[in-house]
Amino acid sequence: MVSDGQDTAKVLTIENAFALANRNNTELKITDKAIDIARQKTEVAKLGQLPTISTALNYGYISNSQVWEPSFSKHATAPIPHNLTQFSLQASEVIFKGGEISNNIRKARLDEQVAVLSYDKNEQGIRFLVVARYLDIYRQVIQRVVYVNNTRLSRERLKNIIILQKQGIVTNNDVLRSKLILSDLELAIRKTDDNIAILNNQLNTVLGLPDNQRLVPDTTLLQTGRESWEIAELLRIAHKENQDLKIAAKETSIARTNLKITEADELPEVSLFAGSNLQRPYTNSAPARDVYFNIWVAGVSVRYNIASIYQSPRKKKTAELQVEQSHQKETHQKEQVELAVKTAMIKYNEAYDELDTYRNDLQSAEENYRIVEKKYFNQLALLTDLIDATNTKVEAELKVANAQINVVYSRYQVLKATGSL
Repeated sequence: MVSDGQDTAKVLTIENAFALANRNNTELKITDKAIDIARQKTEVAKLGQLPTISTALNYGYISNSQVWEPSFSKHATAPIPHNLTQFSLQASEVIFKGGEISNNIRKARLDEQVAVLSYDKNEQGIRFLVVARYLDIYRQVIQRVVYVNNTRLSRERLKNIIILQKQGIVTNNDVLRSKLILSDLELAIRKTDDNIAILNNQLNTVLGLPDNQRLVPDTTLLQTGRESWEIAELLRIAHKENQDLKIAAKETSIARTNLKITEADELPEVSLFAGSNLQRPYTNSAPARDVYFNIWVAGVSVRYNIASIYQSPRKKKTAELQVEQSHQKETHQKEQVELAVKTAMIKYNEAYDELDTYRNDLQSAEENYRIVEKKYFNQLALLTDLIDATNTKVEAELKVANAQINVVYSRYQVLKATGSL
């Protein structure tokens, strides 16, 4: 790579492109942070198993005590030492909460697993985006070769037509029309170069490479043989590997865990507690005494939310509906994945069928061009016939080029549908 603004060319295999995307892609970095956040939330959830400890220190002014008889007919002021000092230490630990703490930890771990699966899903999406941009560049490169070869052929043909024109065999109109064909092909080359530059910039962005890096596709990619896939085996792989199915299954588990957390509201909370309090002055005597005194306390606390009697059934019903919804989503996702795999497989076979057809068409187009060109230079055909034959040949070559790329593209579509890209 260079830093002076000049383009540098580099042959890039599709596997190397995947590695660059995994290392440099911004979207994957964001998703990776989501995994770190989910893991940290799991650690936070585990804190519920630990005791809570708190302390407090108060220092201030305490006023005298104002005293009234029950009839408020007499009033007196009782002196109290004015310096207030309080220090307390409290500790408690929940020993039973209906499984809420353990289920919160389980839910956090499931969320963590979903974050990892989401990363894998995004990675598959980024890889498929890389494949699409990579193959688009390759498509343009092959099309450029077609245009360049036909431009060379067009120049040779123009030279021969000019010779015939000088001999008075053909008119100047044939020369002009041949020049127009050559001009169109040269323009197509320039447009193809522009398209390659645009697609190259887009791929550089996905891979995190500098804009001046020109990527040359690996020509061995088109030499990959036809896969002998069976639809039953592909479905088995999809059921095992597809990230959307895995995420749907985890979300169902999360919904079940939420139901257990909701059910925990119906049970009492039992905890152990202990505390110590140091205070000055001692106000539980008359008169109050300016001394420090300390008391400590320990015991068992039982707390029950009475409102849960009428609140929990509705919350529980909501959680049960969410479980049912998750099951339905999981079933729907499985149907969609199976449909995607079957569709991708059909398109894969179709791509090979198109390639075979277009190759046969190209042979016919090349033979037709050879015959018409020979007839033209022997004054047995018109220039319009030669132009039609030329256009048919170029179109047939472009169709073969596109079909070659579509074969590779459809192969990666199958891999993406199964979740094994």
